[in-house]
Amino acid sequence: LSDGVNAGQGLGIEIIATFQLVLCVLATTDRRRNDVSGSAPLAIGLSVALGHLLAIDYTGCGINPARSFGSALIANNFENHWIFWVGPVIGGASAALIYDFILAPRTSDLTDRMKVWTSGQVEEYDLEGDDMNSRVEMKPK
Repeated sequence: LSDGVNAGQGLGIEIIATFQLVLCVLATTDRRRNDVSGSAPLAIGLSVALGHLLAIDYTGCGINPARSFGSALIANNFENHWIFWVGPVIGGASAALIYDFILAPRTSDLTDRMKVWTSGQVEEYDLEGDDMNSRVEMKPK
């Protein structure tokens, strides 16, 4: 963390930077949307650039725990390293939940979608085959 940035501020910066990146990735790569035009890789690259331009002066802009771990390992500096794991996890999970439940909800109702956490998405895929030992392909019904 830069001088003058405490752990709470650093955590908030990492959450926001990861949130905007994950939200951009979800919105530009969602196959259900037919209103997206242009280049998804370009949009994602610009989102990464935006995150770095805004956060690099304060936290070094980890966004990715693996990148932060590599830098900390080489520099042998793990002070406040938890920020670069907790921030991206919270930011990424909150972006996924907000995108999936608020910005672009699926057509199935909430109770059916909550069942996915316990039993998986069985209703969306044809998993029944003649031979139980054969290879199963995940194709939409």
